[in-house]
Amino acid sequence: MNLDRFAEIVAAYGADPALWPAAERRAAEALAQASSEARRLLDQAAPLDHLLRQAAMPQPSADLAQRILARLPARVAAHRISGRRLSAWKEFSLAAFPFRAAWPQFAVLALALSLGIGAGLGGLEEILAEDSTPYAVQMVIADASFIPE
Repeated sequence: MNLDRFAEIVAAYGADPALWPAAERRAAEALAQASSEARRLLDQAAPLDHLLRQAAMPQPSADLAQRILARLPARVAAHRISGRRLSAWKEFSLAAFPFRAAWPQFAVLALALSLGIGAGLGGLEEILAEDSTPYAVQMVIADASFIPE
């Protein structure tokens, strides 16, 4: 452990040895005890560490946690209160799509819609070829001279 590496560790992880990388912790602590320059680096980093600890996000109160749980869909809240942990994806899908039980109805609706659109587009040529098609539409179809080759 040299003084440059020690300075990098203190700059990255702070003055608390418990936060330093485990592989280098013993060597860094030994250097801190042996070197006055290393102790000076620790003394310089201590005020910033103190400010960062003060600015750390506090734990939410029990009241706040209950209010958040009350706003979740009932299925997610039941899992949370029972202590069972859901996967992040399952928790998201329960919260974002509370109508999950209705997916068969949505699937049938989507199928009917796609069949209707397919049938409508499939018969378009026959509709346009009939005599009942307005004269202007027939002229546009018949006169393909405006299409560049």
